[in-house]
Amino acid sequence: MKFMSFRKWSLALGLCALLSASGAAQAQSSDSIVDLLVRKGIITDKEAKELREQIDSDIKRAIGREAKVKAPSFIDQMDWSGDFRVRMENFSMEKNPTTGVKIADDRLRYRMRARLGFESKYKEWATFGVRFSVGGDDPVSTNQSFENTFSRKSANFDLAYISLKPPKLSWLQVDAGKIKNPIWQTAISSPLHYDGDVTPEGIAEKLAWTFGSTKQHKLFANLGQFVLEEVGGNVNDQFLFEFQGGVEAKFKRVKFTGALGYYFTRNLEMMGVIAGDQPAGAAVPASQTTSPNRGNTTQQPGGAGTTLFFLEDFKVFTGRLEAAWSVSDKPLMGKTPFLVTLSFEYITNMASAYENPIILGAAIGDETEGYSFQVALGEAKTKGQWQAAYQYKYLEADATWDSITDSDWGSGGTDRRGHVIKIAYNLQDWWQLNFTLFKSNKISNRANAAHGQRGFRGEDMTRIQLDTVFKF
Repeated sequence: MKFMSFRKWSLALGLCALLSASGAAQAQSSDSIVDLLVRKGIITDKEAKELREQIDSDIKRAIGREAKVKAPSFIDQMDWSGDFRVRMENFSMEKNPTTGVKIADDRLRYRMRARLGFESKYKEWATFGVRFSVGGDDPVSTNQSFENTFSRKSANFDLAYISLKPPKLSWLQVDAGKIKNPIWQTAISSPLHYDGDVTPEGIAEKLAWTFGSTKQHKLFANLGQFVLEEVGGNVNDQFLFEFQGGVEAKFKRVKFTGALGYYFTRNLEMMGVIAGDQPAGAAVPASQTTSPNRGNTTQQPGGAGTTLFFLEDFKVFTGRLEAAWSVSDKPLMGKTPFLVTLSFEYITNMASAYENPIILGAAIGDETEGYSFQVALGEAKTKGQWQAAYQYKYLEADATWDSITDSDWGSGGTDRRGHVIKIAYNLQDWWQLNFTLFKSNKISNRANAAHGQRGFRGEDMTRIQLDTVFKF
């Protein structure tokens, strides 16, 4: 063996050992060292090329060994996200128009919401997701009030799901578990149907077909089969089934989205109502779920003192429209896009039991419709952007199932009409300030008792929320 060859391979072995120990991130350093050896006349250009090839080979083997001890791809591909919100909230309650007595004392409270979760795409067609949130088991809220002398705050699974997109079926997505709500809703501050915090449990299918010269338009269908309650001892479990179909069309400056839908429940008439909304002495069976909001008509089959039940299953038609118009390429003010968004919703309950129901021998009127419209200016997504929105909302007592409606509307639930004003401003991409004003009053003259909505017909209740939200 020639001296030069011996020296070349000795240097190669030394360099490989050094680079393997220091990791693949040092690969560029090898070129500098080899160039130095050439300049010093220790090795030739040809030997330098061979040496580089040897070093590259050893580095690849070293990287392979490291990969074997790295975290599984499931862990490595976790995409984390979350948010933290602090809220100050003030309630100015209504007064009895006859006696001047308020339905409840005015209220001021401070609350927080913390959510943290991840998605991991461990197959090209399978994604697993989990999200934790601070809060109790309320299906329409993930807030926790500051109370009970610095008490610990509980955390729960807010989401836990698997999402499948079958190979060769790019138009289909199937979700199962505690899932993100698959039903499309307009960008309205206070929706008619689902509270924004609702995460259904069951199975959902989302179908979408694109068309147009640049695939800019889309037909879509969303279906959900949701479990509401498993009742031990019999087969009368409660369910909610929903079907929605719509179209999304994008033009030069306007994006239009419209959808029609229908949902119905099963065995809801066997569901008890939350104890706090019932007269003294009424009891809710432990095996049945309860309603966190108020407004729907309920009955007491066994007379006073027994459990309240919904009259019948809900059978609800929904219609939604939204148009987002980019008026100009120039910002509206500062960095805010000149965007105008118009949204409209309509909802009606077609179940016969809720049309002019008779409770305890008295007809209480048909309260089965709701509608809402909103206009928003601007968009608050990045630093320096803002949005201002106005909404009018009208939601009769039995228009939809009150248990999953917006918990911020009035005191939560149905049987209210009024106004919502919302202003948002981004201090940073990740930090937003919000102001929301709810000014609402009761629609019907039904008594403020049992499961009925709080308030008196025609009297205003004011609810103000100030939020600071951090996203990551």
